[in-house]
Amino acid sequence: MPKPADTHSNNSSIPESHYDIVKGNNYAQVAMVMPNGSLANNVVAFVWDGEYVRFSTLKARQKYKNLAGDQRVALCIVDPANPWRYLEIRGNVEITDDTDRSFINSIAKKYMNQDVYPFDQPGDQRVTFTVKPTRIRAEYVHSDDGKPENIGIQRG
Repeated sequence: MPKPADTHSNNSSIPESHYDIVKGNNYAQVAMVMPNGSLANNVVAFVWDGEYVRFSTLKARQKYKNLAGDQRVALCIVDPANPWRYLEIRGNVEITDDTDRSFINSIAKKYMNQDVYPFDQPGDQRVTFTVKPTRIRAEYVHSDDGKPENIGIQRG
């Protein structure tokens, strides 16, 4: 497999060689710090808006409490066809209310092909996390020689 081009269009910090990972219906592992200092890791559905990875939760959930208290986050998004090809994104989250539910509905469209997210209950309060990267690492292992190659970049 030839070395992928490390080009960046649309002012994106994700290399073009890994766009398919963030554009597809893949899931991200999100690592965060709990209020007591221990670590937590959750799987989330996400949307890449061409610049940032964004995901959602309810204000009642521990994930919200964790990230409201400590905005540091690390995501790992794996290519389902090759688990040795992945993106690691470290950074901080910006939290915004999703009062009109437009963001969670975009998740429903991407992952369920539905216009409206069907699982929230009346009164649920949604937030959107926008990951502001400080470091992005794009990795893969060549299938022909098994050698790892870090084609990532650092930002911030």
